[in-house]
Amino acid sequence: MTPKYSDEKFWFEHASQFKGKSIDIFYVYPTINSEPLTNRGNVPAYTDIKRAEIRNAARKTQTYNKIVYAADDFNFYAPYYRQMTTKVFAMSNTERKERARLSTSDVKRAFQYYMREYNNGRPYILLSHSQGSQMVLELLKHGMTDKQFDQMIAAYLMGYEITEKELKKFPNRLKPATGEYDRGVIISYNSATSVNAKSPLLANSVVCINPLNWKTDSSIAPASLHKGIIRYDKTIKGYKTTPHFTSVQIQDNTLICLDVRPDLCYNEELKEPFPMGNLHFADTWLYAENIKENMRKRSGLLK
Repeated sequence: MTPKYSDEKFWFEHASQFKGKSIDIFYVYPTINSEPLTNRGNVPAYTDIKRAEIRNAARKTQTYNKIVYAADDFNFYAPYYRQMTTKVFAMSNTERKERARLSTSDVKRAFQYYMREYNNGRPYILLSHSQGSQMVLELLKHGMTDKQFDQMIAAYLMGYEITEKELKKFPNRLKPATGEYDRGVIISYNSATSVNAKSPLLANSVVCINPLNWKTDSSIAPASLHKGIIRYDKTIKGYKTTPHFTSVQIQDNTLICLDVRPDLCYNEELKEPFPMGNLHFADTWLYAENIKENMRKRSGLLK
């Protein structure tokens, strides 16, 4: 069933209630299906967002991003969409691209509904991770008007691949950030503990900026610049910040975390696309305080 975004069920926390702030965040969540890539059995190709348990699974990451990044500064809008399950990522590139069309169409329609019914001309930030960033990348290419693009402060596309070919084909829409304050740009990166741990799914990305020093060169950003990871702590039943977690250096268009254990977020069932030392599943929280501060700077809320 094609989701109708006029139905509040297909939005996180009833989107119509978010108001009062002068800037929005439009967030698209990553893959929530965790079946092993080798399991092609009866696993469906898409999540069924009519089911409450599927929406609840997505709510975990939506809630994190609302609390951590929107906080008291931004309105927060996040649609549910028929995303591809991990089954699809075991398919060929051609098959994956074909399957992605349905998911992308949902996100494009959700964005247009948001712009028409909720945005009211406000500037906005795009925020996403992994498959969500794949959706937002297509949204930037084909899913918005020039006027809508001009309202965008920046797009934080964590944990996905942006190729040289795409940059050349869409030079007016895909503009990698080069510093701390530029606007209308993409902030993107993939993290690992060594270049040998890059994901084969994301190996061709040429866009990377260091969120500790906001440079694109190979200079080492010391841990003193790391303002903190933000993770949920069961003991305090809330989110905890741990500063100075790691120093970071860009190597081969990848953020290399020089002080992080290789097994930090390792998943044996997903070892083929994300080998030991790959930090894909930590990308949203590894530099959370730095990203949070940068959103406020690019938005003009913090000088």
